[in-house]
Amino acid sequence: MTAPLAPRQAVDPAVAAAVSLFGATLLPPRTPPTLRDYQREAVRQLEAALADGKRPLLVAPTGSGKTVMLAELIRRRRACGHRVIFLAPRRELVTPQTCAKLDDVNVEHGVLLAGADPRAGLDAPVQVASVDTLVARVMKRKTLSLPKFDLAIVDEAHLSITKIRTELVTALADSIVGATATPTRKDGRALGLLYDTIIEPATTEELTAAGYLVPARYWSWPSPDLTGVRVTAGDYNLHELDERMNRAPLLGDIVQHWLAHAAARRTVVFCTSIAHAVALAEAFQRVGVAAEHVDAGTPADARKATFDRFASGTTQVLTNCFLAAYGFDLPVLSCVVLARPPKSLMLFLQMLGRGLRIAPGKRDCLVLDHAGCVHRHGFATDPRIWTLDGEYALEAAATRARPEREAKECPACHAVWTGSAECPECGYQLRPAARTVQTLDGELVEINVGATVEEQDRAVFYAELRGFARRRGYKPGWAAVNFRERFGDWPPRAWNYGAEAAPSVTTERWIKSRLIAWAKSQARERVA
Repeated sequence: MTAPLAPRQAVDPAVAAAVSLFGATLLPPRTPPTLRDYQREAVRQLEAALADGKRPLLVAPTGSGKTVMLAELIRRRRACGHRVIFLAPRRELVTPQTCAKLDDVNVEHGVLLAGADPRAGLDAPVQVASVDTLVARVMKRKTLSLPKFDLAIVDEAHLSITKIRTELVTALADSIVGATATPTRKDGRALGLLYDTIIEPATTEELTAAGYLVPARYWSWPSPDLTGVRVTAGDYNLHELDERMNRAPLLGDIVQHWLAHAAARRTVVFCTSIAHAVALAEAFQRVGVAAEHVDAGTPADARKATFDRFASGTTQVLTNCFLAAYGFDLPVLSCVVLARPPKSLMLFLQMLGRGLRIAPGKRDCLVLDHAGCVHRHGFATDPRIWTLDGEYALEAAATRARPEREAKECPACHAVWTGSAECPECGYQLRPAARTVQTLDGELVEINVGATVEEQDRAVFYAELRGFARRRGYKPGWAAVNFRERFGDWPPRAWNYGAEAAPSVTTERWIKSRLIAWAKSQARERVA
């Protein structure tokens, strides 16, 4: 196994502050990272494909170092005197993620991003740009004119197959490289519209086996209820299966299951809607867990502050609706909660990928699948054969009816408007109303083969249960019954004479999950 990536060197804050948002970076030289074998081979294949006049698509799993490979490709092209533009679909992918990797290989570059003078820094031979910024300024308003580049690199390339984005990319450069972890689209459009060959240096299974990604442990439905789904040609009817899996309510109480299985883990929760994300954040807060939510309407500064608190550990649980599936890199994240049923394999893999990066002391990623996603899409390590073909599901914009937007009233100044969540008069930010989602009673079960044992030591856990029972005045058998509920067998008799211990946060949260489950069962009995 080759050496891991070199850690990023610290940058003097005074130097970083002097860097213009649109100017070339002025950071001190760094030692370029040592490429892994598959990364080096990927760059070689990309260069060979470009030399043959092809437009290659790099397919590399989340956490494989895709941006590292692209930065090395840019460094080599610059050594040949070429001009390169790197296109990212979201501003979170522009800075600091891409710029940091270019700094690592000492490539001078400018940044094209909304919020500053677009004319500054255009002389830099390498540009990192937001696609939306260029679409607005180059294609629509035509306020920015860029010289032709020798190479355009398109990150998250599965998002680039739209008419205006394809026109933008082909206008910027004749040579094109795409990169994605998921070469498929929800609308079925073919990536072959822009790319003509796939380069896949390593699969998720191979990277996991080599220790470059952590394994995932899955807790999901015991089995999906497929009663009534017809069998066609020896298999379930795909249309009816799709309808069943995507309309089914979520299984189990999300907070209760998290308390039982992932109480010590940094967690991201993918929700069905913004209102659902707000409701779940509030539910976690009610049981004493530091939780926040973010969504596309959260102002950029507030969103960054929320992500910073999550990265530092001040916030333990982050709920969101789709937002954290892209451009979110936190290796210590070790639990992914699927509280929405994605029809799209692309979105499913993007969500899982958030938790598979390696970090010191991290052994695995826990996937709490309340929507039955694993039954529909399989495991992250399942072999998948990617192609550039797709179904053309192009719908004319003129045929899509636009829903009327509901008027909003500002509670601060009482202005009335439609559109964004920010009051145009006083700047007040409307907070989305919380909304719960229907769930079914039930327990998730671990479904992957070869699952590891529980992280917490059994003897310590039992000592903490006994300490909790004595503090609360519970009967002596309470600790043994709860130990058996968690592990499936009784504790050794000798442990009854060992030391008792104050319960850890993990143990207290597991106990709380059982109390929630008991309270719900009592409520159901009263209703019955």
